[in-house]
Amino acid sequence: MGGIAALVVVLGTGIAVGVVAGQPAERPPEPAAAPRYSMNNVGNACDLVDPTPLRKWSPTPKGEPKHEEIRPSKTSPGSLSCEIRYTSGNTLDSAEVILDARFTEGTAPSSYESWKRGDLAKTGEGKASGQITGIGTQGYWHSEVFGELVANTRYVLCVLDGDVSVRVRLNFSRSRDVAQVHREEVQPIAEAQARKALNGLKGN
Repeated sequence: MGGIAALVVVLGTGIAVGVVAGQPAERPPEPAAAPRYSMNNVGNACDLVDPTPLRKWSPTPKGEPKHEEIRPSKTSPGSLSCEIRYTSGNTLDSAEVILDARFTEGTAPSSYESWKRGDLAKTGEGKASGQITGIGTQGYWHSEVFGELVANTRYVLCVLDGDVSVRVRLNFSRSRDVAQVHREEVQPIAEAQARKALNGLKGN
């Protein structure tokens, strides 16, 4: 019937079992594997950071870079961070880059979601946010400008890709009598830094 043959097989127990032969069912396509990252080959988180662009505003290193690497364990999927600061002849002027990368296992919520909720809840004068595309699977930016005698600019860019959340924070303090820092200048820096971090964690 309709090109399908029915075959009845009688087992030793006397039970008849019908077996239908026909076109084999097509298997649904398997979902593409999410990009996976690892910190296995990263000995120093600051190797993933390029602070050179900060020298445009503050050329002198301020202290040694600070870094932390928490290796994957039974209680943590792993994370790393790096902080590098610069200053200038005017002690009011400073520039800082902070990189965070945090891994996620299984269905656990990502740090990206937590960062996003916190940053996008900040609204009002001097604050702005937007979407980032072309880096990872999700991304956003948030900026804040505040201060009277000193203009403080805080810019954060976060992306999620596979099992890693990456956050880049750029912080600037500038006296009001010098050229200020604008989002259009620092966003390309943050985007390049996020890509550098993801590339450094890929395939390890």
